[in-house]
Amino acid sequence: MLIATASGGGSDREGKITAASVRLYDWPGDARQPRLVAESTAAPAPSFLAYGRRTRTLFVASETEAEGRVTAFALDGHRLMEGAQQGTDGNAAVHLALDQRESWLAAANYRAGAIAGDAAIALFPIETGGSLGPLSGTLHHQGDGPDRGRQQGPHTHCVMFSPDNRLLAAIDLGTDGLWLYRFDEAIGVARLAREVKLPSGSGPRHGVFHPSKPLVYICGELDSTLMTLRYDSAASTAELVDVDAATATSTSGRNYPSGVAISPDGHYLMLANRGADTIAVFWIDPETGMARLRNEVLCGGAFPRAIRLDRAGGVLAVANQKSGNIALFNRDFETGRIGAQPAASIELPSAMDAIFLDQ
Repeated sequence: MLIATASGGGSDREGKITAASVRLYDWPGDARQPRLVAESTAAPAPSFLAYGRRTRTLFVASETEAEGRVTAFALDGHRLMEGAQQGTDGNAAVHLALDQRESWLAAANYRAGAIAGDAAIALFPIETGGSLGPLSGTLHHQGDGPDRGRQQGPHTHCVMFSPDNRLLAAIDLGTDGLWLYRFDEAIGVARLAREVKLPSGSGPRHGVFHPSKPLVYICGELDSTLMTLRYDSAASTAELVDVDAATATSTSGRNYPSGVAISPDGHYLMLANRGADTIAVFWIDPETGMARLRNEVLCGGAFPRAIRLDRAGGVLAVANQKSGNIALFNRDFETGRIGAQPAASIELPSAMDAIFLDQ
């Protein structure tokens, strides 16, 4: 099993300074530690990863203060082969999504409002062989929210394509909005349908579509919630139908939900909590689609930024930013529970993301 990681760089446990990098690990899937097989510093300030299985290409978003970047790496065995690097026409690229055909890549710029005209979302074609084509389109957001420290303007934090590939959805922390775009997969053009307003001050961060139901789940970073919305692809609409607490764990300070993952069968949802430092497991009612908190375990570190399931849904990777490690948890298919302790852990200064490259 291959695992790609994004490191913000910094000091390791021995005090050695390491550069920000993308690393590739080989893990046999048992109690043994993953083995580092490749590393590249070609992508500056890596923040999020996306993987094209069709072309075996790894895409890396760069949360740079200047123009955001996306870098493509071709996988050649256990080697990372640097390919094209493109600008995102905005600042601090923090999220990526491939459309269902893996023909187009969307990137979210968190600091799009820093300069008038900066793009909230950038679109790129994926060319033959997986190469990243030049910027083909941009989308722009306007608005703000009541939290003057965090919502002074647009802050797009997540982009995702609906399972039927008809919608490009963008989650904007700064505007408390779910922005829905009609997506034409033939030409890679997205046109705004509407901004769905979420609870004021919720600060939505990340989300996932249900694999088979017309539902989307979004975490509120600023109000520590998990929101459920019912959507209609044909009408390009969505409505909020449920809100639940993101954690049942008491904390001395605020809790900031971050990464979200859903099991391939759509029966369970996992949510990372920064502050509580837990992974909350929600059961999804098969009739209503509502998510209900079932259990919660410690994240295997501190300040979990991103979480990812492998393709089979049997292993969960947790990128713990402040403790500097990737915790790998085994997951039970029937109960949805993840192990109380990690099966393995990778030391990674300022861990930002980890993604499984299994076929």
